Amino acid sequence: MNMYYVFDFREEWNCKPYVTLWRPDNAGYCYSIPWAGEYTERQVIEKGPYYTQRKYQKKTADYTGIWERVAVRTDLAKPFFIAPAPGIIDGDVGPVIANTGQMRTYLRRLRFILPKERIAA
Repeated sequence: MNMYYVFDFREEWNCKPYVTLWRPDNAGYCYSIPWAGEYTERQVIEKGPYYTQRKYQKKTADYTGIWERVAVRTDLAKPFFIAPAPGIIDGDVGPVIANTGQMRTYLRRLRFILPKERIAA
């Protein structure tokens, strides 16, 4: 069974050192992979836009912007793991994923595509 991390790429978090992940049971956010929630494919499909959502655009009055939240298979995210810099995360718990524009682009490309999006494409 495929498991997924949910990444949150809100624009205001782009300056943070590591990408932001959702904790288990949708209960907050974290940087450290061991603290991140792992969600089943079924959960991602059932929650749809809750886990995979584009940025809201005032111009279109709809969620048509860049992907702001994405679900990525845990095995596909693993190659990007790095150790955190000392003193940033409680107990220096890692691994983490660097928060760079390039990394966010990679992870967006690896996002889970909901079945309804596959049909529309």
